[in-house]
Amino acid sequence: MGTRWQYCGVHPALAFAAPDRPRRAATLAVLVALVLLLHGWLLGTLPALPGFGGPGEAPRVLQVRQIVQAAAPVVVAAEPQTVAAASPPPRPRRAGPSAAPAETPPAPAAPPTTEATAPAGGTPLPVYATRLPPPVTLQFGVQRDGPPRPGLQAELRWRPATDGSYELTLSLAATGWASVGAIDAHGLAPERQVETRRGRELRAANFQRDSGRITFSGPQLEFPLLPGAQDRLSWLLQLSAVLEADPALGDAGREVTLFVAGPRGDAGLWTFSSQGAETAELPAGAVPGTVHLHRDAQRPYDTRVDVWLDPARHHLPVRLRVQNRAEMEPTDFLLQTLTSP
Repeated sequence: MGTRWQYCGVHPALAFAAPDRPRRAATLAVLVALVLLLHGWLLGTLPALPGFGGPGEAPRVLQVRQIVQAAAPVVVAAEPQTVAAASPPPRPRRAGPSAAPAETPPAPAAPPTTEATAPAGGTPLPVYATRLPPPVTLQFGVQRDGPPRPGLQAELRWRPATDGSYELTLSLAATGWASVGAIDAHGLAPERQVETRRGRELRAANFQRDSGRITFSGPQLEFPLLPGAQDRLSWLLQLSAVLEADPALGDAGREVTLFVAGPRGDAGLWTFSSQGAETAELPAGAVPGTVHLHRDAQRPYDTRVDVWLDPARHHLPVRLRVQNRAEMEPTDFLLQTLTSP
């Protein structure tokens, strides 16, 4: 008969694992104990460990920090602001390209002023009788506080016309000045004065008699056109005409006042005080009995003038001395040829 096996109810694999069960249970118990011990230490129910708040040491407090995430910044776009730009000041009109004259003009212009210099209190300017000289051309030598400069001459041309108009010019090297206008009851009545350089117009003063204003080609200024008003060149012949009509105004201490405007935008009263009779020393010889008139500067950069008029020659100028500033050398215009009246 063959051999018979009887099943005992235990799987062979379990039979071999039975001895390991106590070891696994012990290991699990140790792990549970360690977890409980750690929780107790963290919650402060167990004595502190050495180096972590032992005897004499303050117990460590568990700090819990809450981290709050910052909100994203809100950007508000500002609407663009419109800033109105200031309007630039009006640019002055120019009569032509600017250039410095080669020589000091006989009546250099002062800086523009916006105040009319008519007498205060509404007192009108004095009006003088005039007696204009006949047409003439005068040659002047030019010097500056020293001997005359060879070859440097100025020419003054006076041309009254039969139709009641006039033309007065002064030329010095490449620079020129011209005054044109009419002759009325007050003497010379300028309509326009221009300053030129090598034949090209630089600037001008306009005497607008229809509107009673004095305007300029450059500065945006204007002045009232007063009776007897003169420009920076015509005053020289007007002064001669005034003393020719009334020689007593040449006595020492007497005065002659004119309103003078220049092409650079300057205008004001020019008062000439008589220094009496003097002898003028000229290259062509001495001229006795001339009337010396002096005009002092009224403000910085104003023009100081001395002029010697010869009664024997219709009170025409035989010497002219101008100075624009105190520190500048004055310029003398000395008559070269002594012609008969």
